[in-house]
Amino acid sequence: MWTLLLPAAYLLGCFPSAQLVASASGVDITRAGSGNPGASNVTRVLGWRKGVLVLVLDTAKGAIAAG
Repeated sequence: MWTLLLPAAYLLGCFPSAQLVASASGVDITRAGSGNPGASNVTRVLGWRKGVLVLVLDTAKGAIAAG
């Protein structure tokens, strides 16, 4: 069971939600603002709605991985 769950959790954690949201808006988030691909930088660069979306996606990744 662990042999399936650990790789699945790792792959889920590798999902770049901030980069995908920013990319859909035509922005390379690693080159804008602080360069940090996270919810706070997305909020600064693209606004609070996109930032909240990234926050929700990142929180969901953690909740799903934790089970």
